[in-house]
Amino acid sequence: MTGRLARHFRQHLLDQRRVALEVIGVPPHQVQQRVPPILRTVGLEGKEGRFPKQLSGGEQQRVSIARAIVNHPPILLADEPTGNLDPGTGSGIMQLLMEINRTGTTVVMATHDSNIVDKYRKRVVQFDHGVLVRDQERGVYQ
Repeated sequence: MTGRLARHFRQHLLDQRRVALEVIGVPPHQVQQRVPPILRTVGLEGKEGRFPKQLSGGEQQRVSIARAIVNHPPILLADEPTGNLDPGTGSGIMQLLMEINRTGTTVVMATHDSNIVDKYRKRVVQFDHGVLVRDQERGVYQ
């Protein structure tokens, strides 16, 4: 790992969002313009100076989502995004993912949480040993 990247992993929240942009060559003035709206989108506005250990589990998950969407990807992969969170915090994360989806990003989420699948009734694609066994537009957990 280069010294520049290692330094960023020790930095506070705002710097962690910047590194995702700097690594792909986004000019510093554009980084300054793009990071604050992303933090506002994920509900972390005002927490820019905090370090990861100063954030709750839900806030840390929001940091991960901010890092993933800062470059406006067409697809966001979310592996058990609510897995280690209490139900209320998990619900907030799901609302955030729904909002990201409404802005045009496809969200592909892996979960074993039947409550989430049944509540949101989104497309369900199920595999069994690598073989597609189900593809439902408004699926439920089975």
